[in-house]
Amino acid sequence: MKTYLDVPFKKVEGHELYADFYIPEDIENPPIILWIHGGAWRELNRKWCLVYPQLKRGYAVCSVDYRYSDEAAFPAQMLDLKEALVFVKANGDTYGYDGSKIILSGDSAGGHLCTLLGVSAGNQDWEKAGEDYSVQAVVEFCGPCRIGQCAELETGEDRIISQLLGVTGTGKALAGRAAVASPDTYIDGTEPPFLILHGSVDPAVSPDQSRALRNALESAGVPVHMYLVPGGVHGLGGRLVDSVIQEFLDYYVKGEVTVETPELQGIHDRTVPSGVR
Repeated sequence: MKTYLDVPFKKVEGHELYADFYIPEDIENPPIILWIHGGAWRELNRKWCLVYPQLKRGYAVCSVDYRYSDEAAFPAQMLDLKEALVFVKANGDTYGYDGSKIILSGDSAGGHLCTLLGVSAGNQDWEKAGEDYSVQAVVEFCGPCRIGQCAELETGEDRIISQLLGVTGTGKALAGRAAVASPDTYIDGTEPPFLILHGSVDPAVSPDQSRALRNALESAGVPVHMYLVPGGVHGLGGRLVDSVIQEFLDYYVKGEVTVETPELQGIHDRTVPSGVR
């Protein structure tokens, strides 16, 4: 595997934002996953990445920075990620991947941001004229879809959503900015295929947020698949999840069917004797 670390793609607020590229060497020009880390929009960093296993499954990975909410309020994060997307699209030949086949992915706060990035192509408030912001697929882990309905993130003195939106209180100003930051505001049927992953007992972000996203995409006619991990909490991984992601990406990005179907063996033909009802 080739790695290109600490690659600057934007300078803002007096410091650089960086990208880390991971490119499998045994595949020529693989598709690339643009990963957006979680951490309540203000913690963790680009080294936290749940899709590294896809490096062994035929995909490159690029993990990027964005401004934290304690540095700049929304939509600063989206402005940064729009530029990251354009940078990744433009540098496939430089780093050895297919810049025309980009998958967005992220978890928690990063799941929200990758979803918003995937559904907002064409938003002139966040994009530069003449650039292409389309992607081929989105793989979203346990992110909120309706920012105004995240009461579990606004407990006590820890006002995560208020800090993200740059608004205090619970009035119309907060509701208006929450709508602007909510992915379901932008869904219109032009979105790429989505895979939504969520733990069934996630205590941080309710699975109802993912259900709302699935329902909105389905209603708009967008191909969407949702996998609710039984007993899963916040943050998902493991071979089953990795295989679900690979099968989804192989089908929608590579046009390949790689679903493993077990062979039907004679001993399993019947569990009830013939003639018994």
